[in-house]
Amino acid sequence: MKIEPRVSLIVNGAHVTPRVLEVLVAILQEGSQKKAAETLGISVPVLHRYIKKLEKSVGTAIMKTTPIGTELTDEGEQLVMEYMALKSKLKRSNRIVVGGTIITEDLLLWALTNFDKEGTIDLIISDDERNIKDFEAGLMDLVILDDPLYIYDLENIIWEEIGEDRLIHVNRGTYYLKFKYGAQRIGFKHLENTGIAYQIKGITRYLPALIQSPFSFFINESLLTKKGLKIKSATPPDLLTHKIIVIYRDDKEEILRLVKELSRQKKSRGDHLPKKVNGEQSFHIHYIRERT
Repeated sequence: MKIEPRVSLIVNGAHVTPRVLEVLVAILQEGSQKKAAETLGISVPVLHRYIKKLEKSVGTAIMKTTPIGTELTDEGEQLVMEYMALKSKLKRSNRIVVGGTIITEDLLLWALTNFDKEGTIDLIISDDERNIKDFEAGLMDLVILDDPLYIYDLENIIWEEIGEDRLIHVNRGTYYLKFKYGAQRIGFKHLENTGIAYQIKGITRYLPALIQSPFSFFINESLLTKKGLKIKSATPPDLLTHKIIVIYRDDKEEILRLVKELSRQKKSRGDHLPKKVNGEQSFHIHYIRERT
């Protein structure tokens, strides 16, 4: 007899089933109702009915259509984040859970390819804020931070520098579009320190939307390299160099060895990581990510 717990949520008094939550995950991952439906093996009208029924029961918009695809609203994304965190907690038991973002994803993939031969480590790709929250809640054992300034906000945290990255500054005027990932605060602090006025007009998680927008922005050089993109920086990138920080728990020998492997991988490969890992991976990857 196989017994497996399943995660559901109560939102504004309404029961949100695991199936509906998986629909939200698919939309977040694919950025398209059609692609999400194909992933789930259902039709677009069925997917649409799931969302409309959910929105009616919880009393708020969950999904929105944009010129570049379909996105979850902040409320929809919050549901996905809570769902994935609870799933991770249920499945965790003695497994090791590590986290990063789309900026550090390839570094983690390469390190785990060499380190995790038995498939005992779970990898979650989210954003700094969510990863830190889960780390502090005991749901993660190790997190690589995009923004090293978070170290000053954390107490009683073990951390280590494992490398460096640089920001590329695209200057299209006073108005800026903020990218959800990367060391954005370092870029904006540079503007403030040099007396350059700016206004943040919005936030995006989608790299093409950032690049194609009419606004100025900062983006990690390593992410552009991974995507095979070269963009000239209005500010010398060396002035926007920052450390890559890993926070971790030291109660497991595997975690200490993984920290060393991450540092070794970063030093040996630098910021020019391959675009993808070839072949099947033996570890489990639970993606909480946008279309990239």
